Amino acid sequence: MKMTRAVWFGGILLLLVSGVSTAAWAGADESDSSATEDPKVSALSEIRVRAESMPIDTRTDIDKRIDATVTRVNNDAAKGQTKIAAKLASAFGQTSDALLELKAEYGLSWGELVVAHTLLTNSSVKVNLVDLASLRSDGLSWGAIAFGLRFHLEDLEEAIRAEGRVATGLSKVNGPAGGK
Repeated sequence: MKMTRAVWFGGILLLLVSGVSTAAWAGADESDSSATEDPKVSALSEIRVRAESMPIDTRTDIDKRIDATVTRVNNDAAKGQTKIAAKLASAFGQTSDALLELKAEYGLSWGELVVAHTLLTNSSVKVNLVDLASLRSDGLSWGAIAFGLRFHLEDLEEAIRAEGRVATGLSKVNGPAGGK
C-alpha cells in the first residue's frame, strides 16, 4: 500500500512540475492563467531564454569588444561628468540633468548608458531602460541581452562604437545610434 501511495504522489508531483495546467484538473470551463500573462513579462522571458541560449564563445567575444567601448567611455567620463553628460544628452535627445538622473537611478556607468541607449534606439522589441536594467541585474551581459533582442551582433558592435566615439568627443552626432 505504501508503494502505491508513493507512486501516486510522485505522479502528481511530476504532473505539477512538468507544467500541466490546473484547468485540466479543475474542468474545461476554467480559464488558463497563462492567457492573462502580461505581454511585457512574456517578452522579457523570451529575451532571457534566447540570451541564455547564446553560444558561450560568441558571448565572450562580443562582450569583450563591448566592454572595450564601455571602458573607453568610462575612462573619458572620469575627466568630467558634466562634459560627458552634455555630449551624450545631445546624442540621446535628452537633457544632461535627465541623463544624470537615469545614471544614478539605475546604477549604470556612462559606458553602460551608451550601450543601453544603442540597444533601445535600434531594437525592434519594445523594451525600456527599466527592462534592460532588470536583465542586467539578472546577470545577463550586454552581448547576451543584444542576442536576446535578436540583434545582428556585428552591426550592434559598430553602433556601440559609434556612440562611444560621440561620447568621447571623437565624432559628432549624426542622428540616432546605428543610423536607424
